[in-house]
Amino acid sequence: MPLIQITYLTVSENFKSLSSSFPGPLSQMRNVPGLKSYVGHETEDPSVLFWVNDWASKEASDAFNKHPEYPALVAAARPAFGSELEINFANFADTKALDAPITEFVTFTLKEGKTMAELELLIQELHQKLAGTPKFYGDSWAVNIDKPNVYHGIVGWETIEAHWAAAGEGPLKEVIDRVKELVDLWLVHAALQPFSG
Repeated sequence: MPLIQITYLTVSENFKSLSSSFPGPLSQMRNVPGLKSYVGHETEDPSVLFWVNDWASKEASDAFNKHPEYPALVAAARPAFGSELEINFANFADTKALDAPITEFVTFTLKEGKTMAELELLIQELHQKLAGTPKFYGDSWAVNIDKPNVYHGIVGWETIEAHWAAAGEGPLKEVIDRVKELVDLWLVHAALQPFSG
């Protein structure tokens, strides 16, 4: 099953215009076996950069992290860091939302006393109600592999406005309101592009 690594950070002042092209050793990442990467700025705060790695497997990710050139790649990227990296891993069954014009990143963190079983029922209902929504490109949901009380979603949209129009009323809003009773919600959008190196 694919392993998705969602990394985001505030970029340093010198790298505010950073997009789908990185200098130096980072350009080699386009040739890493078992990896497809996406990069793009958060639409709500363009100083935040998303780097999403779609690994063929956990083993492919582990092999990359153990590669002798890995420290040089990290060192090459460090000047772009304006904050610490936030890194999350999840086994999404479907990744077509990453190819949409706009990708919505959702994180649900269970509130104390609430259960993953309760949340998963609502996520399934949300997934079903999203199907057929105008300007919707697909969604996928998965537990964070390092944080069992955290659920991630990636949802593809034609525009941010399409997302807010769909979620602002009707059946989707009703499910989302019930989800909010169980979780603390974090939600942003990014316009991702395949990493070209």
